Amino acid sequence: MTLSDKPRDDFFVPEVKWGPLNVIVASTITLLVSIAILSLGGVLGTDTGFETSITSPTGYFIGFLSGAGAVILLLLTRSPLWPVTSALLLGVVIIWISYLLAVDAGNGVAEVIGVPLAIITATVTSGTFAVTALSFSIVLYRQRLNSLGVVKIHGFKPYFFAIGIWLIALTILMVWIAALSWLKLDFLLPPDTAQQVIDTAGGNLITTLILVGFLGPIAEEIFFRGFVLPGLIKRFGVIRSLLLSSLLFGIFHFDPGAIVPTFILGLALGWVYLKTGALWPAIFAHGLHNSLAIMLAKYAT
Repeated sequence: MTLSDKPRDDFFVPEVKWGPLNVIVASTITLLVSIAILSLGGVLGTDTGFETSITSPTGYFIGFLSGAGAVILLLLTRSPLWPVTSALLLGVVIIWISYLLAVDAGNGVAEVIGVPLAIITATVTSGTFAVTALSFSIVLYRQRLNSLGVVKIHGFKPYFFAIGIWLIALTILMVWIAALSWLKLDFLLPPDTAQQVIDTAGGNLITTLILVGFLGPIAEEIFFRGFVLPGLIKRFGVIRSLLLSSLLFGIFHFDPGAIVPTFILGLALGWVYLKTGALWPAIFAHGLHNSLAIMLAKYAT
C-alpha cells in the first residue's frame, strides 16, 4: 500500500498526488454528471409512459445543461475527459434500456426483474462517484488502486473494529433521532429511505440488497473515503479533513434530514479507513448499515 513511512498520529494516511482543488473539481463534476443522469433518465422514463418527477422538455434542458457543464469543467481544468463522459453516456443508456424493458408495478412505478428503476438509477448514479475518483487518481495522476485504499488486509480484526465503530455511530444516530422527536423537530428527521426502498422493491429483495448494500457502498467509499479524504488531508490535516469529507458525504445525499445522519456515518467510516489503512472494512460497515436498514424495514415493520 502507498502509505506514509510512518503512521501520522496513529492514522494511516495514503501518499497521494491530488489535493483539495482536485477534490473540489471532482465533486462538482460528479454532482453535474449525477444531475444529468437523473434528469435525462427521468425524462426518458416519462417519455416511455412511466410516472417520474421529471418532465419534458425541462428534463432534457437540465440534463444537457448539467452534462455540458461537466464537460466544460473537465476541459477547463484539463481533467480526463473520456472516463467521465463515458460514464455519463453509459449511465443514460442503462437507464433508458431499463425503462424499455420495464413493466408497470402499479401506480406508474417501473420495475425490471422486480427491482424498481429508482434503485437502478441510484446505483448507476453512485457508479459515477467511483468513475470520477478513478479518473483523477489513476488516469490523471497515474497512481495505483492502492492509493485509494484498495489493498489486501489480513485477518478479521479490521472488520470487527469496523463493526464496533459503526455501532457507536448507530447509537449516536439513535440519540439524535430521539432528541429530534422529543423536541418535535420532525422536519429534521431523516427520511425513511429503507422503508421507501422496500415499499417499491417488489419481490426481488436479493437484487435490491446487492445494489444498495454492496455496489452502492463500494462506489461511494472509493470516492468519499478513498479519494476525497486523503486529498483534503494534504491541506487541512486529518481531523478537519475527516469532518469536511463527512459533511460532503452528507450533502451529497440531497435531503436536509439526511445530512446529519450521513455525516455521522461518514465520520465513522472515515475513522475506520484511517485506522485500518484499507477501504474494505469501511465498505463492509457501509454495506452492513444499508443492508440492516433494508432488512429491518422489510421484517420489523
